[in-house]
Amino acid sequence: MIPGATLVTVVRHGQVDGRPFVYRGALDEAMTQHGLQQVRTVVVAQATPSHDCIATSPLRRCLQFARAYAAETGVALQVMESMREMGFGEWEGLTPEQAALRDPEAHALFRASAGDVAPPGGETVEQLRTRVAAGWDAWLRDSAGGHRLLLTHAGVMRALLMHLLGLPQAHAWRIALPEAAHFQVSVLAGEAPILLNLNSCAA
Repeated sequence: MIPGATLVTVVRHGQVDGRPFVYRGALDEAMTQHGLQQVRTVVVAQATPSHDCIATSPLRRCLQFARAYAAETGVALQVMESMREMGFGEWEGLTPEQAALRDPEAHALFRASAGDVAPPGGETVEQLRTRVAAGWDAWLRDSAGGHRLLLTHAGVMRALLMHLLGLPQAHAWRIALPEAAHFQVSVLAGEAPILLNLNSCAA
């Protein structure tokens, strides 16, 4: 860590109490008990130095743990609309196979374009990246050291890696971000962000 830099730990939610392998952007389902433990294991393992700021997506699969952890540690919690998952519109709750059967041409374009084409009624990856980047930059604007924690989603994490590292959009989908996936980044005003680790401990 560079002296004066802010350490940020970004953690994806754990197992969700709902159908697996679906487009779950705006669906507001909670984590299972196993999912809560997955996240707790990662957060506690990465809590050195102690967190002094916590932010979360407003969706229950992130907010549920974030509220409990903030109350447990006495750290202020910020709920950030910008950190909600990508919206999948009419495909919410469908598996990719079901979406492809329902809208074969649109789904093929969505997959082939790496998200440049939005699902019907949903967001493009560029729209996701824009709102996530704006929220992140506003959240870190007054940072001057310390350790921040963000609870969010796989799509948001990919958007952050695009924003922070200049990762090409098509390449972002080649990064495995399973349940309770996480990364840490060092942020210092006037310097390029530095990725310190990615999925460095098991959940």
